[in-house]
Amino acid sequence: MFQRLTDRGDVDKEHIIELESGKAKLFFLKESKSDNALVRVKNLLLDSYEQRVQDN
Repeated sequence: MFQRLTDRGDVDKEHIIELESGKAKLFFLKESKSDNALVRVKNLLLDSYEQRVQDN
């Protein structure tokens, strides 16, 4: 199940890097004292990779 990053509450919507071509955007997670952002990003990347491998 995928959810748009712009619809998620844990995404910083003020600081977005967009490529000049407009084909890609880089979003950042909001900082949280109760959560380790690097671990969450690693898990999101692994989940995304596993999903792509299963789809192929």
